[in-house]
Amino acid sequence: MAGPSRILVPVDLKDGSRSVVDYALQLARPFGATVDVLHAWEPPQYVAPDLLVASPGWDATSLEAMARDTAGKELEALLRKVDGTAPVALSHRVVIGEAGNVVLEEAERGKYDLIVMGTHQRKGLTRMLLGSVAQKVVGRAACPVLTLHVSPE
Repeated sequence: MAGPSRILVPVDLKDGSRSVVDYALQLARPFGATVDVLHAWEPPQYVAPDLLVASPGWDATSLEAMARDTAGKELEALLRKVDGTAPVALSHRVVIGEAGNVVLEEAERGKYDLIVMGTHQRKGLTRMLLGSVAQKVVGRAACPVLTLHVSPE
């Protein structure tokens, strides 16, 4: 079996995201694989994403545009901190939508060989209320999924 050539790394920009990206980069290096880091921002269900946000001195902008911009900056800051000792083709993007569906759609569209993602191992009521993106992806992805238990950094 050949090693992966395209690795998708979904991150939530919370605790452990950096360690997941670092792990994916270490995995990609020996195979010369590309790594695409993805963050999905899901608009709040009780607020329209085209709601305009403004404050004194700012231009009015949509909630979606502001969230995409903020998440993009956080993602860039995260990627500046990762281990860059050996070159790996690395790209990143922010997509709007429900995280599990976005990851599955991107994995299929991009014909990825592997998905590397973190899981917080939530249990009980928290898992029931929030669901598990990792569980959804593992259960429905067409390619292999490597999950890493992440803890606060």
